[in-house]
Amino acid sequence: MATDATPRPPAEQPEEKLLGAPPSAAAPFRSVGFTLSSLGFAVAAGFRERLSPLGIEPRDFALLRAVGAAEGLSQHAIGDRLRIPPSRMVAFVDALEGRGLLERRAHPTDRRARALHTTPRGRKLLARAYEAAVAFEGDLCAGLGPGERERLVELLATVVAALGLPPGVHAAHVVPEPAED
Repeated sequence: MATDATPRPPAEQPEEKLLGAPPSAAAPFRSVGFTLSSLGFAVAAGFRERLSPLGIEPRDFALLRAVGAAEGLSQHAIGDRLRIPPSRMVAFVDALEGRGLLERRAHPTDRRARALHTTPRGRKLLARAYEAAVAFEGDLCAGLGPGERERLVELLATVVAALGLPPGVHAAHVVPEPAED
């Protein structure tokens, strides 16, 4: 037990010092991690709800959007961009291809690779999903003043970087790097 007046590093300070107030059963818990976790859960549920009438999940939207933005890239290259492991990528593409939203074509320069393309049906659905995403973003940020949305995104990007996550990639898809011995 430390008895001297030397300040302890943040990791060793009691929670009440780090969070700015003593713990209380009556006061709401205020921390960045708890707030982001709670917000992430609510935003994910809300976005899923917005996409539901279109018959897609957020992961489907992410893959359609990535393919739509880079038509003709290989399945492997799209998976790398989204940090989706190859085994999961195959299943995701199979599902969207089975619904007529994506198609695999022979790659023009690599006969081993398959190029991904959105179908006309996929492009139409992507446009509707994008409209839903933009409307949802507008609703999320309705209470923010001029410049506050961009500042919030900048602050969150700092947290993303501190966690070592790649920007623009959903953390659920990030495969941890193997530990070095």
